[in-house]
Amino acid sequence: MARGRPSKKGLIADAALNLFKVAGYQGTSIDQVVLEAVVSKPTVYSNYPSKLLLWQEVLRQIIERSALQLAQLETSLKQSSCRFSDGWLAIWQTWSTADDRLAAYRIHWGEQHKLSQDEQHLFDSLEAELVGCLKRWLALHGLAESYFFTLFAVSREAYLLPAIRQRQSECVNLAQLIEKLVET
Repeated sequence: MARGRPSKKGLIADAALNLFKVAGYQGTSIDQVVLEAVVSKPTVYSNYPSKLLLWQEVLRQIIERSALQLAQLETSLKQSSCRFSDGWLAIWQTWSTADDRLAAYRIHWGEQHKLSQDEQHLFDSLEAELVGCLKRWLALHGLAESYFFTLFAVSREAYLLPAIRQRQSECVNLAQLIEKLVET
């Protein structure tokens, strides 16, 4: 392979991600991936023997990018010394605006019957990145972990679910609500 040139395996995974984001798991075919990646069908199958294995690779890449993005955000938030609620909301805003993560949620929640335990474990790993980041933010501000469940549920309802449904959030002042929830 020439230097600086993306691998065929990487091109295939990127093409598949683009298709999965638009059409979901069931709506994406290997033939579409072949056309999108501009490679032959044998090339796709030699790298990914099934669509399920291709989805697993795409999910691994989403997890890797998410972990990196959250680590960078955490560093930035710590350096800015922002209020707990502002950082908490920044984490949720970042998490809920990534097309690849939203596609993973849509596929996981809407097409779960087509997937195996391996995808469930990978999806759990994806969510663990978010949960870990949020729990570290909670601890950094000296807040008890007992607040986590309520804060997570409220934030998921206000940020993630509307983003997945491609709707506007109905929560007008979430920062104020978060501050009230953590008052001692």
